[in-house]
Amino acid sequence: MTIWEISEKADFIADRHHRQQEQWRIYCNSLVQGITLSKARLHHAVNCAPDKDLSFVLFEHFVLSVSLVGGFNSHTIEYTVETRDGQDKKCIARAELNTDGTVDNGIKCRDREQVLEHYLEKIAPVYDALYAALESDSPVTFNPLAQSANTAKVA
Repeated sequence: MTIWEISEKADFIADRHHRQQEQWRIYCNSLVQGITLSKARLHHAVNCAPDKDLSFVLFEHFVLSVSLVGGFNSHTIEYTVETRDGQDKKCIARAELNTDGTVDNGIKCRDREQVLEHYLEKIAPVYDALYAALESDSPVTFNPLAQSANTAKVA
């Protein structure tokens, strides 16, 4: 292979990687805007943890993280929940970020309402588990959330 053939392939790789990273940034921006501009009381606070991709503190106790996982050229978004002290972390859902700027083959990354609705669908098991525990006046544990993690899959 000549230097020019490698150069052409390198340009192709760099361009595709840049486009995928740009779609990820657009998705994150739309999600943050959707949450912060929503009039609904979601009890989310943007977490300023530099080692996380995107995360929110829920009810001042749980951290909901949204990450692009799987290495170079990954298209998998993973939604996780953990206690704020980092003791227990569970994957609750996954989604697919497409190169055409959509998530799960239809949610437009630039549409903050669609992105927010999709995100809330993905994290609904967390609210369900917390609600059930509080409604029955039981301590909140990760056991119900772990059950949600077992069903996490790309839509």
